[in-house]
Amino acid sequence: MRLSHIGPNLKTIMDSSTRFLLLSLEGESFAIPITRLMEIAVSRDIQKDPKLSEVFEGKVEYRGKWIPVLNIKKILKFSGRSGAALLIVRGAKGMLGILVDAVIEIIDAERGPMPMPKGVLNPTLNYYSGIIRHKDGLVLLLNEDGLLP
Repeated sequence: MRLSHIGPNLKTIMDSSTRFLLLSLEGESFAIPITRLMEIAVSRDIQKDPKLSEVFEGKVEYRGKWIPVLNIKKILKFSGRSGAALLIVRGAKGMLGILVDAVIEIIDAERGPMPMPKGVLNPTLNYYSGIIRHKDGLVLLLNEDGLLP
């Protein structure tokens, strides 16, 4: 069956540009595009690497390759311990592990991300790539490539 015969509602739900992984950091909700997510794992076997900057917890082996593991709380200046959930994401700069407190759910946004309004955040910060509507609120969309030092 071709997707065009399924109907407009299902086609919208299956559109990857409106699907996001909703995650939690210190009680705040953030999202990443589902197309960037490779795997969700438990943060274990992270090995320290003195060559990595202080925003990284270390590195982890993923499918035979070592990838850096970013402690996103250090970048966003959040307090608390590093997260317990490890997201393996694919960015323009390669594979990256990101530690988060919790994975909440996969959401289907009403539409794709909106650009960040001018004047809301420092324009030199590349941590966010936009905003998505979810239920009655707005969620910041993380830019995994912009998080890297």
